[in-house]
Amino acid sequence: MKRRLLIVDDDREATRLLANQLAGSQLIEICGEAATVDEAWAKLQQSRPDLVLLGGVKETERGVLCQQFRLAFPHLSFIAACSANELVWEPFFRNLGIWVIAKPVQSGQVEALAMMAQSPGLDARIPAQPPQHFPKEQQGGMIDPQDQFAEPSPAFNGQTKAGIKHLITVYGPKGGVGKTFISRELAIFFSTQKKEGRPLKVLAVDFNLDLGTFATTLNLPRTPNLFTWVQDLDSQLHAFAQKRGLDPYAVRQKEWQELASVLPLSPQQIEKYVVEHTESGLGVLTSPRDIRQSFEIRDYHLYLILETLKQSSYDVILIDTAPDTTDATIQALFFAEHVVMVGTPVVDSIENIQRLLKLLREAEYPEERIQVCMNRLQRKEMFTLEEIRAYFQLHPSKRIFSIPDDGEVKKSINTGVPVMMQAGRSAAREAIVTLGKALFPVDEETKKPAIKGKQSEKPSLLRWLWG
Repeated sequence: MKRRLLIVDDDREATRLLANQLAGSQLIEICGEAATVDEAWAKLQQSRPDLVLLGGVKETERGVLCQQFRLAFPHLSFIAACSANELVWEPFFRNLGIWVIAKPVQSGQVEALAMMAQSPGLDARIPAQPPQHFPKEQQGGMIDPQDQFAEPSPAFNGQTKAGIKHLITVYGPKGGVGKTFISRELAIFFSTQKKEGRPLKVLAVDFNLDLGTFATTLNLPRTPNLFTWVQDLDSQLHAFAQKRGLDPYAVRQKEWQELASVLPLSPQQIEKYVVEHTESGLGVLTSPRDIRQSFEIRDYHLYLILETLKQSSYDVILIDTAPDTTDATIQALFFAEHVVMVGTPVVDSIENIQRLLKLLREAEYPEERIQVCMNRLQRKEMFTLEEIRAYFQLHPSKRIFSIPDDGEVKKSINTGVPVMMQAGRSAAREAIVTLGKALFPVDEETKKPAIKGKQSEKPSLLRWLWG
């Protein structure tokens, strides 16, 4: 029986050539072609393919698009057709369960992968019809079969009933550059702002899963946390598997991904996993207490968490990441509306940012999303901002934000009292405000934060850690 193939690529000439090559294939039947995301969703609804070949689609990133398709149609297999420059993302695509082939695509490659594609492992055990993206919640959490093949949820375009989510990822490709400090201060800044006269609802998420310290910098407990949420997701998945006659301890990774794709998301339950910074009203989703717990967080957990956050009632979601290129960091970058790339004016930090910018450009990541921020800038540096701009190959109109070296910052970090909430003048605070307003325009009038004065009675960080 022939495998049905949908080609999604905005290069119509490449699509035409491949379609001609596969016209007489005994293994592949082309059931549709699409050049845009909207066309792709329509063809998926109409044609019901077995395979999707993902070429270039400028409207979105391929990894995110694949995950969106898979969540709605878990039976699909995916092939990413990459140019020579895009092959740097091969490990990322493979980690998402996507086959990778180089352009120009040859018909024999597609036929070989079609032969390798196994029949869907859960066809007899979950509904044969793929459900809509985010099924309506029914009594008992069950899915209404009539909702299958409903129109795609607007959440996949970044829209929710609460409006567009402003998801900001703070990333630094080198440790020790002050990334968590900037994440904390931006989160506190937004939590004291208003938009159209309404106070912003803000959530900070610590995606440094094994060694995150966001909670520590605010003197917050780490319970509940991200792993609490993951445990609840796993409990739901286990119950879901058992209802379909599966042994949860025998289910394979791919099958867990398919089961996860039909779980209803519950954005209204996010606050169960959030701790609150009472002085500012900021919500914080902290990293796990135990490093070993981070090893149990899978890619489908992260994807479900990020999608649920995008459907939540939070106006601004700020994600603090690890200085690495793990799946958590990559997903946080691809989900973000804005990325703050943090470094310091020293050679190794500057070089790492340049390498990351080069990689993202090769992957055609939208550079307008990225704001470069140089932290701990002193009056006399070996490199000027103009020299750094030239090294990064930034457009002359592209601003590099800078946070000056401020003596109050170290004290702020050790006491757990944000610079944004301290009395008196602070150059670092003014720079954070400038960066925050560039990321998300806010009203001139703000909420009155609980400004802290001198904290002589406040215990140091070490005393807080050791009780």
